[in-house]
Amino acid sequence: MTQLDLSTFQTLAAEANRAPSVHNTQPARFAMDETGRLLVLADLSRHLAVGDPTGRDMGLSCGTALEGMVMALANRGLGASVEDCWAQDLEVRAGYRLAARLTLGGEAKASDLSAYAEKRFTWRGAFSPTTAEIRMALDGWVAQQDDVISASGPEALSFVATLNDETSLGIMRDRAFRDELVSWMRLSPGHPNYATDGPNLEALHMDRLEGALAGKVLASPLFDIADRLRLGKAMVSEAAKTLSATACLLFHRPFDESPVTTGRAFYRFWLGFSRLRLAGWPMASLADMPEAAEAMGQRFAVPSGHRLINVLRVGPTPAGMAKYRLPAPELVLMD
Repeated sequence: MTQLDLSTFQTLAAEANRAPSVHNTQPARFAMDETGRLLVLADLSRHLAVGDPTGRDMGLSCGTALEGMVMALANRGLGASVEDCWAQDLEVRAGYRLAARLTLGGEAKASDLSAYAEKRFTWRGAFSPTTAEIRMALDGWVAQQDDVISASGPEALSFVATLNDETSLGIMRDRAFRDELVSWMRLSPGHPNYATDGPNLEALHMDRLEGALAGKVLASPLFDIADRLRLGKAMVSEAAKTLSATACLLFHRPFDESPVTTGRAFYRFWLGFSRLRLAGWPMASLADMPEAAEAMGQRFAVPSGHRLINVLRVGPTPAGMAKYRLPAPELVLMD
């Protein structure tokens, strides 16, 4: 069985952790068991108790990191067999839930998608216009996928934009949700975790003043007061940004699929359109809220037996973007 030294293990973990995670919480941790198998663990201290009560998003986030690890190993010619352990709901050590096991062995060929891990970006701002060439390439790529539906054109984007704003406002009216969200937002460069996790000002496309105001309003009764004055919708609206998108991509998977397996597919999905030089912004409320998910499913014909996992608005990747990630030593758990 292949053995990894600590330096290599940490490098692999950092590459795996380039994957997306809910609110950039980066819950995946990596360890070795006594037999030399590589473990992917969910750090339960990073669970969003309000926004993700069932832990499904945490499992999906661990799945994206798992796929990142498989790709990182393959880039070095190392093969691995994967065991999805999420359904076992097993806490293998205090505070950590087992997501998957990897048994290293054999050879593997590098995935062509892995080259786009560093080019995969999240962009909350408005998108610049898309060329006809990129539109055609995106349409061609979507046509080859069996778990992606494209919503494009003014009528479809208007439907998504309106539903997203309505659904987001409903979610933001929950004070507990707002408090949890703000606890992960890095709204000042002085925040100790500004450059490591959570969405910061750059990711949220805010300047310092906007960040300070957002923190004051969301983490206080001011939002409820503004909402009663019918200002809440304007505060959360992203309609203009949605309408600027090249398309909104609906990612769907089988109902009974493990969130870890779904997460692996989700990462491949995101890397798939990243190779077309497109960035994305998740509009998760459209999948998380049952009424919105049903409306999206009916409007865009999500296949029977599949559930909507997420909706991403996508458009040309802006220049000068950066990722913010935890340092490699924090990702590997040592006995």
